[in-house]
Amino acid sequence: MIKIPPSFPLRNVEVDCQKTLGIAEKRWRHWALQIMRMLNSQDGSVLDALLLWKQNVDKEFEGVEPCPVCYSVLCVKTHAMPNLECKTCHNRFHTSCLYKWFQSSGKSQCVLCQQPWSGAKI
Repeated sequence: MIKIPPSFPLRNVEVDCQKTLGIAEKRWRHWALQIMRMLNSQDGSVLDALLLWKQNVDKEFEGVEPCPVCYSVLCVKTHAMPNLECKTCHNRFHTSCLYKWFQSSGKSQCVLCQQPWSGAKI
C-alpha cells in the first residue's frame, strides 16, 4: 500500500508491504525502499515513479541485476541499464551512479570489491 500524505511532496510517501505474495521479504523490502526513493526524490509525477518502478521489477524478473549503488535496474535519470562492469568482481553499475560514488567517496575503487577501478563499458 502506498500512503501519500496530504502535504506531498513536503512530506515523504510511505510504502507498507504486508502481503509479499511468495516473494522473499528481503526482495520486497528492497522494492519498497526503491519505490519510496523514486517517489520521494523525483521531480516527476507519482505515475512516472510507479511506471519506472514497475519496469525495474519486470527487469529483475527477467534476471537483470540491479545497480549496487542505487539498487535499481533502470537508472532513475536516464532509464539506462547498468553499463559499466568491474573487471574484478563483474558487478555492473550505472555510469552516473559510479561517478557519483567516486566523487562522494574520494576513491576510484569498485563499490563492492574495493579494488582499483578497472572496468569496461558493456
